[in-house]
Amino acid sequence: MFEINMENYWVDIDTRLEVLMNDGFVRLPSLSNIINLEKIRNDIDNKSSYNNNFSESTLEHLNINNELQINKYLTPKLFDIANKQLSYTGVINNQYHVSRIVSPGSKREQYRSHFDSHLFTLVLPIRMPNVSVGKSSGELLFFPNARKQPNFEIINLFEKIYFKRFANEKSTNLFLFDKKMKIEKFENYEPLLFIGNTTLHTNNHLDKSALFSRITFLSHFFDPFPYGLGGLLRKIRSR
Repeated sequence: MFEINMENYWVDIDTRLEVLMNDGFVRLPSLSNIINLEKIRNDIDNKSSYNNNFSESTLEHLNINNELQINKYLTPKLFDIANKQLSYTGVINNQYHVSRIVSPGSKREQYRSHFDSHLFTLVLPIRMPNVSVGKSSGELLFFPNARKQPNFEIINLFEKIYFKRFANEKSTNLFLFDKKMKIEKFENYEPLLFIGNTTLHTNNHLDKSALFSRITFLSHFFDPFPYGLGGLLRKIRSR
């Protein structure tokens, strides 16, 4: 069931990357029939080290990245785009991989709208638990192309501070008047790739009616300002 030629999975990646650069985001083919997601879920549920909301470079995350052969089929193409279109001058291994685990009823991370520091963000849905009808499932709320690419860290910093006014439910909804919000529930287990540092994004909370935690793996590629605010926050988080 899970055996697939990964070359086939990535066969249309060039076309999808054109969509990414035009729309600010693109979906990739579903993981459902190519990755043993149930095994990953069980491995995570059996580890006490996943009690924290975010865990950096976990074995399960790195394994699935290797299984998908991301560094063969995706990373070099993103690196080429970063160099040629986004004036990136850093190295290809400037990456940050995080496992995000959200428990039922947790509102800790809801509506914390932000831009990522990295140029590209890949979200791998691992478990999207069912909730009662009409309740929130921790869905991703995002605004592609909410700002232009920042050319300098000082501009990046001031704009991040400015957009922090949208880091609550009321202001996020008000932002809808100016920008079209996208809602991603990951019901089909299709990974989402978006331009991280120009896409304002946040999550709704996971309703307490969910029977399991919500699990996503986030891969961030190429921070143009690695010694700026983003790099500092990552160091603080990893302590």
